[in-house]
Amino acid sequence: MSDTLSYILKTSANQMLASMRHSLKKGEAQARATDVEDSVFLSARLYPDMLPLSRQVQIACDNAARGAARLSGVEIPSFPDVETTFAELMARCEAALAFVNSVDDAKVDASEHETLQIPMGPQTMPMQGRQYLTTFVLTNMIFHVTMTYALLRHQGVALGKRDFLTGK
Repeated sequence: MSDTLSYILKTSANQMLASMRHSLKKGEAQARATDVEDSVFLSARLYPDMLPLSRQVQIACDNAARGAARLSGVEIPSFPDVETTFAELMARCEAALAFVNSVDDAKVDASEHETLQIPMGPQTMPMQGRQYLTTFVLTNMIFHVTMTYALLRHQGVALGKRDFLTGK
C-alpha cells in the first residue's frame, strides 16, 4: 500500500461518497415506506442558517471532483445544482466518483509539492498539493458527508456507524 496523493484521494472519495450514496439510498427507502416526499428529507436542516441536505450532498461531491481536477491539472467538471430527488443525488455521487477515478494518478502524484492557487471567495490561497488534499479537500468532503448522515438520522433514517464507515 502506498500513500501517494492519488491513493489517498481515490480511496477516501470512494469510501466517503459510497457511504453517502448508501445513506441516501436508505433515506429514499424510508421516504417511500412512510409516504413522504423526497423534498421533505432533502430540505432538512439542523438549524435555519444551515445548508439543506441536498446542498450538503452537492458540496461533498464538488469537493471531491474539484480536488481531483485541480490536483491532476484538468478542467473542473460542471455539475449544475439541479437535483431534487434522492435518485438524482445518488447519480451525482456516481458522476463525481467516476470523475475522481478517471483522473491520471501520475498527474495527481506530481502535484504533491506543486503550489496550487485555490480560490477562496474573491481571493486565492496558495497551497501545495498534499496540503490542499489533506487539509482542504478531504476535510470538506468528510464534513459534508457527515452532515448528510446527521440530517438523515435526524429525519429518522435507521443509519449507524457501520453505514457511515462502510456504506453497507
